[in-house]
Amino acid sequence: MHRHLARRTLSAAALAVGLGTAFATAASAHGGPHQPADHVYETTNASNGNAIQVFDRAADGRLTAAGLVATGGSGSGGSLHSQSGLVRQGDLLFAVNAGSATVAALEITDHGLVLRDTIATHGTLPVSVTARDGVGYVVNQGSDTITGFRYSSRGNLSPLPGSSRALTPNAAGGITDAAQIQFTPDGSSLLVTEKASNTLDIFAVRGGYAGYAVPHAAAGTTPYGFDFDARGHAVVSEAGSGSASSYDVGRRGFGVISPAVSDTQAAACWLVVARGYAFAVNAASGTVSSYTIAKDGSLALKAAVAATTGAGGTDAALSADQHFLYVRMGGGLVSSWAVARDGSLTALGTTQGAPTFGTAGLAAS
Repeated sequence: MHRHLARRTLSAAALAVGLGTAFATAASAHGGPHQPADHVYETTNASNGNAIQVFDRAADGRLTAAGLVATGGSGSGGSLHSQSGLVRQGDLLFAVNAGSATVAALEITDHGLVLRDTIATHGTLPVSVTARDGVGYVVNQGSDTITGFRYSSRGNLSPLPGSSRALTPNAAGGITDAAQIQFTPDGSSLLVTEKASNTLDIFAVRGGYAGYAVPHAAAGTTPYGFDFDARGHAVVSEAGSGSASSYDVGRRGFGVISPAVSDTQAAACWLVVARGYAFAVNAASGTVSSYTIAKDGSLALKAAVAATTGAGGTDAALSADQHFLYVRMGGGLVSSWAVARDGSLTALGTTQGAPTFGTAGLAAS
């Protein structure tokens, strides 16, 4: 049922954006005399039909806007205040459709990006998704829940019955304002950041099923985006305190390594890790800060201003080889930097794509 619905929705959306755009998407994503090295993907989050803006990525990391591919659902039309609203897992992309409470799976093929399926999230306002080894989970910000699903190598989706779990309730009342969900690198747990309750929820995972939430107080204020280093340490940005913290998470239990290391900037919201460095995008300061990550997971501020974004960024992603950093800027703009071995950043320019609405997802291959 989901597959048929997805294909009907894709056909309608393709007509809406025009046949020329649909053909351009397939041609630019793969093939032609100037085949791109890879791609960057950005969700539009439009309330009248969410879509993926495809950018061709040249070998030097610079971007060229290509076509649009519909996600089979609707966006929220406003910011999701989250990270990982769009994620890549192998040749698949998973995108949240916040307006229609679904997750879409799209396949990266030799003929371009193709919508394969959509599935309900069994909650309201899904804002972040994660996938690993045939199992995915989505966090529903509006209903304070997580829900699982299964996926095939081609992107066909099916329910994971009985997988919905509640987040730890906000002691102050109201929603937890969850920002991100992600599997730990060993797949043993799920980590969820909750901005309003200042909490990190951890769910142990067995056989694809998450257990019940185990809450831990965040070391800084307003935990937001996060990523894992090569040794499995979690590095979390903290928007309220303008800082980042690192943690042991997973089979070893939970422990704070470096608590709330300030980046001296304002609103550290999105954070990604590349080759021993963490990069925090500071929305209010219009900057990117960098941290070094030691072998034991401890953090040290490398550069308070490693790069200047101008207007505040709204999401971040790294290329698969971790050589390039991309920041979603709002309005369809994506800015690019080359990441040197010493963690320094070199600006590569800003590229305009289709109009976008708020923080809603950025991914790269």
